[in-house]
Amino acid sequence: MKLPGTAAWRRRVALGFLLLGTVVASRAISSDLPHEQSLIFRLREEDRHTPLKLSASFMRVGEREPRAGLSVTRDGHEIGDIHETVRLPNGDYVVTIEWEHVDTSEHGVLSEHKEHETSRVERVTLSGGELVVSMDKRVLE
Repeated sequence: MKLPGTAAWRRRVALGFLLLGTVVASRAISSDLPHEQSLIFRLREEDRHTPLKLSASFMRVGEREPRAGLSVTRDGHEIGDIHETVRLPNGDYVVTIEWEHVDTSEHGVLSEHKEHETSRVERVTLSGGELVVSMDKRVLE
């Protein structure tokens, strides 16, 4: 059986299909590779100068176990919001955030009060850029 075209033309077509397959395969693989994801936890104004502990876990939508997590402790002298970086593949995630205010007692010992604990669950899309998570308390009506 004789294929159409010259031998040089068939080589070019084969090379084109090889390059196209390489591009498609690399895009499919790169979506599962971890990327630097910048997160900004936007605190309320009164919480920016308050000692607190924050923990967050990242679970990909459809999975049962978190892929990553982070923990931050602030003593109240920091300025601004919490900036953190995690390495995760791009995609949709359920982020569970828990934070608690830590009061310094008169004796210099940290005491944790349960009434200052707050948690939030957010569905977010990570795309390799910067993600802002608002830490405002929600008011249920």
